[in-house]
Amino acid sequence: MGLFDILFGKRKTKEQDPLKQTLTLIEKKPDDARVRRRLAEIYQKKGEKEKAISEYLQAAEIFTRNNLFAEAMAIYKQVSRQAPSLDDVYLKIADIYRQMGFLGDAFAQYRILVNHYDQLGMKDKALEVMGLMAELDPRKITMEEKVASFKEIAQLEEVEKEAASEGEVFAGDISGNKGKQGLFDFKAQLEMADQEEEVDVKEVSTQGKVYGFDDLLKELKETTGPSAVYPIFNYQMGVASREMGFLEDAVEQFKIAVEKRQNPFEAQRMLGICYKEMGRWDEASRALEIALRAEKISEEKKLQVQYELGHIYKEQGRTEEALQLLREISAMGQRSRDGKREVDIPSSNVGSGKNRRGR
Repeated sequence: MGLFDILFGKRKTKEQDPLKQTLTLIEKKPDDARVRRRLAEIYQKKGEKEKAISEYLQAAEIFTRNNLFAEAMAIYKQVSRQAPSLDDVYLKIADIYRQMGFLGDAFAQYRILVNHYDQLGMKDKALEVMGLMAELDPRKITMEEKVASFKEIAQLEEVEKEAASEGEVFAGDISGNKGKQGLFDFKAQLEMADQEEEVDVKEVSTQGKVYGFDDLLKELKETTGPSAVYPIFNYQMGVASREMGFLEDAVEQFKIAVEKRQNPFEAQRMLGICYKEMGRWDEASRALEIALRAEKISEEKKLQVQYELGHIYKEQGRTEEALQLLREISAMGQRSRDGKREVDIPSSNVGSGKNRRGR
């Protein structure tokens, strides 16, 4: 700023604080989930974790009420990683699965919650969750049978704990390191359930034998889902996670989407873009190279992937391959002089491949 500007009052206007601006907006729109999410992100950047989690949870509640399950689930999954002790979050995740008709996934979440509460000695809580599980059971096991089964589980676990105290390794600790109040195990087991892997935990196995959890879980997985209403839910979760900046979660969901053939080309392409945004160039190039091998993709979609891949090759120092891609793009079709036949591509173009306007 020059001396004239200083003397005669030409001042630079001060930008409004983003936090104050968002808080003002929330006063006007308290039920706007996206504004709540924005506030959570601001608190997160400021290092105010508790406030951030509170706002994220409020946003997720609003998304759920509006049946925007992918957005809600993306938030709950992220919160569960940041605060694994918030067991109510896992109940929310199970409830969303239940509302969507993914009863097997809901049952898997409930099963691990039962194990978690039992591990902490919270028998009443465990019984509450078992009540929710019984509601999913087509066999309609009664509460009396449930309580009897649970007592038998407890007796078997006491025997196992006595054996463990005599020097045997107790299988409840997946990592070999017992976290505070078993929370590390709780988080690890839930993540394993998300990936539909076998949970090799002795307490769960015991419950499976007594209550028939394993057989029931298999039955529910086979007879429910994927929902006809939500056929590409993992892909949608990936998109929602990326929009919120949860790139690790987005990568996980796009991988599942590819495996389950949920919009496979787009899921593979988005997987590559997420890796690119994370600066993981080798994984990004591999993902996009796989996407290019997809059959029956349009010229426009192929061009989009090639532009992204060219940019990544450049970052990797693979200059010749980047130039070769540009030649292939040029060979696929001449652009008109007025730019009418421009392809809608991301801004990450390679070198001289950027759009030139006003020629």
